[in-house]
Amino acid sequence: MTAATPPLAGPALETGLAIECATERVEVLVRNPADARAAPAVVEVVGHGHTRRLTAIVRRALEESGVRAGQLSFVAVDLGPGSFTGVRVGLATAQALAMASGARVLGASSLASLALGAPPARSLIVPLVPAGRTEVYAGFFRGDGHTPTRIVAGARVLALRALLEAIAEARRAAGLGAVHCIGPGAARWQEAIEQAFPRATSGAWRHEGLSAADLLAAATMPLGAASGLPAPGAEPELLYVRSAQAEERVRHRVSAALPLDLRKMEARDVPAVAAVERQVFSDPWPESFFLGELAQPLMFARVAEREGKLVGYSVAWLGASGAQGAGSGHLGNLAVTPGERRRGVASALLADLLSVAHDRGVGSLTLEVRATNDAAQALYRAHGFRLAGVRRGYYRDTGEDAMVMEWRAEA
Repeated sequence: MTAATPPLAGPALETGLAIECATERVEVLVRNPADARAAPAVVEVVGHGHTRRLTAIVRRALEESGVRAGQLSFVAVDLGPGSFTGVRVGLATAQALAMASGARVLGASSLASLALGAPPARSLIVPLVPAGRTEVYAGFFRGDGHTPTRIVAGARVLALRALLEAIAEARRAAGLGAVHCIGPGAARWQEAIEQAFPRATSGAWRHEGLSAADLLAAATMPLGAASGLPAPGAEPELLYVRSAQAEERVRHRVSAALPLDLRKMEARDVPAVAAVERQVFSDPWPESFFLGELAQPLMFARVAEREGKLVGYSVAWLGASGAQGAGSGHLGNLAVTPGERRRGVASALLADLLSVAHDRGVGSLTLEVRATNDAAQALYRAHGFRLAGVRRGYYRDTGEDAMVMEWRAEA
């Protein structure tokens, strides 16, 4: 079957192919600027048959468009979230096709493609993609009705009740009134969404499934991280949102075999800490900052070591409680060396900080985190932090928004 194709966007008039296979409904579209008679996307519902069917669908799309693989300048692919099998097969197919044709591989997430392709509106835009029978992948973008949408909170996988709570939280923090829920996940829970947020699903944008035209347009937009897209020229990386259970079990076994040691950060640690800072962050703090702050009375800084090697650190300021009531604090930085991520280092540092904050009578802690940093946001939520506000364009290197998250001590 074929689907009608909306007008295509993109800065370059190049011949390209888009593979949309993040769900069981696959679309492949060829863009040939030299031919005004654009061929419609080839669409097929493959169920769990991405591995078996995708190559044939790509071949058919090329044949119907009259384009040879060697004529392609780029291949665009959905980077997820969505079907684990679908996004992996899609990326592998795109890479193989690019290798054979000399084309480059471009990518965009399913959530960014939906948000950027939707009609412009001043609202909280929530793209939803099915994630099994009882959950959806949800993105949170802000639209001003004119410029491209921008991420205000990281992608999450949520059941219905948690989704409605997350939408309310994001709308409140972003200071937006209207809500637009789009994509095939919105169709699944349309009645419940409408009860909570009237007219949130009006327009029924992409309720029938994801669009290869949206993907192609998003993948060729030079917008970068602020809109949820890879940086121009960056190697495409899949966005899973949640890890495979088997991978998590392996990480936990490895971490348990090599325990962590947490201790106070000292001046002698600063050169190694600053080296990690430069490795991890695009806007790193200099050594002089760490040395100066270690002398401050409100500073609380820890390093984490495994087998005597620095693997992470945290820097915070904790105000003591007094006559005016509970104190407050701010987590300025928490970093883990790349090889130690998802092995419990950040969680241990954060748990240690919150324990000390509680003992000192600190009633609340705040932090800023990039709106695109899904993993960090998931960590903070697991330890009781919630979205409290949005600082627009906070990060100068990319123009990304910062999420302000807050932890409050239990009464």
